[in-house]
Amino acid sequence: MQINITTRHLKLTDAIYSYIRKKILKYNTLYGSDTVWVHAILSVEKNRQITEIIFNDGKLSLRAKEESTDLYTSIDLSINKLKKQLKKQKEISKFHRKTNLKTLKTKKNAIEEAFSYDAMDDSKIKISEIKRFDLRPVTVEDAINEMDNLGYRVYMFKNESSDKVSVLYRNDSGSIVLLEPNEA
Repeated sequence: MQINITTRHLKLTDAIYSYIRKKILKYNTLYGSDTVWVHAILSVEKNRQITEIIFNDGKLSLRAKEESTDLYTSIDLSINKLKKQLKKQKEISKFHRKTNLKTLKTKKNAIEEAFSYDAMDDSKIKISEIKRFDLRPVTVEDAINEMDNLGYRVYMFKNESSDKVSVLYRNDSGSIVLLEPNEA
């Protein structure tokens, strides 16, 4: 997290700097991302102490501005306002995530009903799960590395050199086998 502090008509003391930093880092659990940057602008206009805090994590940008007669009070008020905004955004994202999961489950159920494998009762083999994934062009070496990193025994990918779907699998002896389609 990157914290920038700008002052206008005010000298930034170590006490103010550490106070703002401590307050902002206190709510790090709400957003906990490395790409977050926070810009605090402190200004004095006559007897008004104004604090403006801008929060940005790349996707979300929030702003909280408060003023009072005491600088520390305006800092607290603006941090609390920002905290409320962050909590609200977190609740919204939870809600959207839940609705997206419900939509995905209903789509999955519809697919399973459309392709019912119960008709294969006389067969000994039944498909227990359908996995879908995106094919992206990668080199064979990258595919082997990704297969090893993920701990898969079988890995399907689009071969970058031949632009065809290929399959890697690890046989019982531990060696890797590459399956590629023939030209038709």
